[in-house]
Amino acid sequence: MRRSAPTGPSNNSARSPSCRESSHIVASISLSVWRCRAGQRLERQERQMSIKGDRHEMNSIDEILVSTDLVEDRLRSDFWREATRPFYETTPLAGSASPQLEGTIRSRQAAGLWFGSITFNAQRYNRDRRIIAWSDLDQYLVAVVAGGGLSGDFAGASVTARSGDICVLDLTQTVQSDVTAGGMFSTLIPRPVLARATGYANLHGLVLKAHLPMTKLLTAYLGGLSDFGNQTSDDEAAAVEEALVTILTAALRGEQPDGTGDLRPLSMALRQRALDFIDSNIHNPDLSPDYILRRFHVSRAHLYRAFAEDGGISSVIRDRRLDAAFLELTRTDVAARSVTEIAFALGFTNASHFLRRFRERFGLTPSEARRERPSRQLTSELQAHFRGLERRSRA
Repeated sequence: MRRSAPTGPSNNSARSPSCRESSHIVASISLSVWRCRAGQRLERQERQMSIKGDRHEMNSIDEILVSTDLVEDRLRSDFWREATRPFYETTPLAGSASPQLEGTIRSRQAAGLWFGSITFNAQRYNRDRRIIAWSDLDQYLVAVVAGGGLSGDFAGASVTARSGDICVLDLTQTVQSDVTAGGMFSTLIPRPVLARATGYANLHGLVLKAHLPMTKLLTAYLGGLSDFGNQTSDDEAAAVEEALVTILTAALRGEQPDGTGDLRPLSMALRQRALDFIDSNIHNPDLSPDYILRRFHVSRAHLYRAFAEDGGISSVIRDRRLDAAFLELTRTDVAARSVTEIAFALGFTNASHFLRRFRERFGLTPSEARRERPSRQLTSELQAHFRGLERRSRA
């Protein structure tokens, strides 16, 4: 069953905006963007050359170009796997016309946000716990399907999106999806920002259908933002992000709820504060449910309700510690400690228990994780990752 968009927290003092009202609120923003930048877009399009013919020239908006067209045929699949590694483990789609991976990414920063225009042949994407730990991307990926389509498993939910749809991915959750040859236009939104605006609902795998008015408006707004330069002030960048979140939240409210996001406001606030506290104290040996109870002065029942969907607060602490252990095991920029040292430093007092839980979460042993670590350390700064690949392709 396709995931439907959840509603945010109720507000008895203010009526939620309808699609028509939301469109009026933000339409002038989008229209102004398109009018102000239309001439610049036309001028840039006229200057654009083919990838091969203009491989040594950057365009006027400091775009980073990463493409398999720029490397030798025998290197293309490995090059594309590394290009997409912050997001997925990418493999050819079984039964596709070509066993070789191909694709192009045009990446840039604008108004404080990251934008990527991607084209690809038929591929399979897998974002498992290993990739999540490696990439350390605590963001939502909002993807406009520009061509082709995708279908797959989003943390247990079956999802299908076609050309013109908008799909939302929580990059802290797992994905396995197949894509047909086509393209996407994507942006990243900090997960805490969108989570607060939507009442901490589970947005992973949510699809906004192409025919909906708010989907069309959101697509137009994203297209306009991509033409902005990155020379905006902090206040301007914050306003752009706030407007984007407002439009997206209004679009989500136009859909039927799926039963997620039912936590009361106090539980939502407690949950986020507790998660932040866990992350900042992950190496504290005293970190435990009782420690959190004393820190936040709440009842055990209240804390359990806030994390009921996660299997309880103890499971959350354990999983966060396992993620930290995996990240240290696969780092290449620090002196290696033994598996036992890492486990005990993260509060695991039983080595056998640590090994069993680690295998359950990541599908391999700690020693295997260390052997399979990436040849290059991932950077959470996407532009730096893509810029390094661009330099290599032009060397």
